Amino acid sequence: MLNKELAAKIAPLTNNHQIWVGLEEYLKELLDLTNKGLATALLESELRQLQGKAVLLATLLNLKNDVEKVMKPK
Repeated sequence: MLNKELAAKIAPLTNNHQIWVGLEEYLKELLDLTNKGLATALLESELRQLQGKAVLLATLLNLKNDVEKVMKPK
């Protein structure tokens, strides 16, 4: 779980529009490739590995929203 201290360390990355847009585009490409791999996976171990990778990529894609939620004044 993201706390305020960690969110403050990550905020410069997520708040820089140019950097975030580039990273987000890259992560979406990786997620697309991962999803294609999931569709063609033959081994259960490969399937589980790709599922974990997809979850991690989705978490990273949501990072900006998570940082904003944590840093939002109450």
